[in-house]
Amino acid sequence: GGLFSKGSHPPARKFNAGQKILFWLVLLGGASISITGIALMFPFEYSMFEGTFAFLHLFGLGLPTDLSPMQEMQYSQLWHAIMSLFLIVVVIGHIYIGTVGMQGAFDAMGTGKVDRNWAKEHHPLWLEEEEKAAAPGDD
Repeated sequence: GGLFSKGSHPPARKFNAGQKILFWLVLLGGASISITGIALMFPFEYSMFEGTFAFLHLFGLGLPTDLSPMQEMQYSQLWHAIMSLFLIVVVIGHIYIGTVGMQGAFDAMGTGKVDRNWAKEHHPLWLEEEEKAAAPGDD
């Protein structure tokens, strides 16, 4: 998306690759945090890491497959904390890019409008669709 090379953005419609990646990170990370949060609320009811470790054991990872309820809780707490910190970093990065990291992004957020040059640089396919929709029909 232009992060690793200056001045080159792959063509995008309304949502670019970064926005789509952010969506999936928040969706999957939030689901993971929710699941471990439920396991932490009901400590001796769920044993999800034992099953997960048994599955990963098929791929040669030497993870323990016979976990006590206390070990399950410890793994739940660890995973919950790691995913929470990861999502905090992702959201702070998103806030940075949406405010000062990308010229014109803050104004676009505030007004809901972007100029043609910004749209052409960041969302060229979407701009083409909008221009076709605004042009009088040649039927």
